[in-house]
Formats: sequence, C-alpha cells, structure tokens
Amino acid sequence: MSALAEKVAVVTGASSGIGAAVAEELAAHGASVVLGARRVEALERVCERIGRRGGKAVWIKTDMRDETAVERLVGSAVECFGKLDILVNNAGVGTVRTIADGRTDEWRMMLETNLLGTLFACRAALRYMLPQERGDIVNVTSAAAYEAWPYLAVYAASKAAVHALSQGLRAEVAERGIRVMTIEVHNVAGTDFVSQFDPDIAAEAISQWERRGLLRRTSGMLRPADVARAVVFQVSQPDPASVHHLTLRVRAN
Repeated sequence: MSALAEKVAVVTGASSGIGAAVAEELAAHGASVVLGARRVEALERVCERIGRRGGKAVWIKTDMRDETAVERLVGSAVECFGKLDILVNNAGVGTVRTIADGRTDEWRMMLETNLLGTLFACRAALRYMLPQERGDIVNVTSAAAYEAWPYLAVYAASKAAVHALSQGLRAEVAERGIRVMTIEVHNVAGTDFVSQFDPDIAAEAISQWERRGLLRRTSGMLRPADVARAVVFQVSQPDPASVHHLTLRVRAN
C-alpha cells in the first residue's frame, strides 16, 4: 500500500505544468486531491484525467492574491474529504524585465502571488495541521533564488523569500509534528511560466542567461512529471524523516 493512501492534499497552481503533474502523481499514489488555480476549464480537465484513472479530485477556482479564496481552497479539503495532510504551494508567476525598467503592477503581482499567497496557504493549512499534530507542507522554489539571473531579479527575490520563510516556519512547527520542505527546480519544460514573459524582452534575457551559463538548452530540460515524482518522494518519507530541501536539475546543468 502506498504511503499516501487515504491522505488528503491541496495543490496550488494546479491547472497545468508542475502543479497539474503533482496533483496527478499524488492521486496516482492514493491521495485525494484538491486543486486550486484561476483557470476553471483547465482545472476541470486535470480532475477529469485523475477521475479516469480511478483517483479522487475536486477543484476550487483560486487567485492566490485573494486571502479569502486561499482560505476557501484549503478549507475545501476538510469539507470534501474530512481532513488535510499535505499542502503543495506551487502557484507562481514571473515576468522578465530589468529593475531599472520595472513596473510596479508586475512587482506587486509576483510578490502577492508567490510570497503572500504562499503565506496565506501555509497559515490556513496550519489551522488544521497543528491540532492533529501532523502534516506536510512543500513549497516550490527556483534556482533563480540562489543565483544571479538578470531580468528575473524580482521573481528570484520572491522565491528566495519563500525559501527563507520555509526555514523559519520549520523552526516554529517541526516539534509540533509538521514537516516543512522545499523543492528547488531549474528549467522545466511543459509549463506556462515562459508564456508569461514579454516576447520583446525574453530573447535578450535568454541570451544573457546562456552567456552566464545559467541556461544550457543543449543539456535538456526537466519535465513536470520529474518534479511531481520528487514531491511524492518528499511527502512519502516515514516520520520522523524529512527531506528539508531538495534540488532538482538535469544532470548537465
């Protein structure tokens, strides 16, 4: 029997890419999954795929910048399935632009989605996890948080903040039965992340990343399913083991 059988998970940013793959992999291992994202039709398709394979999943339309919506997403796990065991904070947005040319609305969108949204979800999940003295929180970060990626500085700052808050949260709740883990991913194909970029700026940004050795397209790229398997590995560890931080890259990058 899978370690995740009868577990209940919430996955943010679950309409496509990494989030959808994580939701499907969790369901394949026996977890009941609540999916949150803004795109309803895409969420419905992911839930349909899970259902066809015998899994259990429901979706809740969620904008991570909306505190009430995030609270509703997390609470839906308990309403639908009776408990909450796992939270995967995957939702994230990014834009490419130098700080000198930065736009306040883009900065606000990234910080509110990537950082505040993660905080909203963690706090909401802890209201259920702390009384039961168990639970797993996995926060998805990025290689950009630990390296100097021009044109991605604000996105990188938001992900570095997620890593720091995860460390602090772990110190607060580890002794109360909660595991707080992070997974750092690098260059994942098959996601909508790059589609958010301004095409007039993306070419120059990518050229800079290649010149600095941050991006080697000849090395290949990860797939969302690779990240999903890694997340399942983290949350499947027997207590009291904890994979505090996991870095996932292709071999040659």
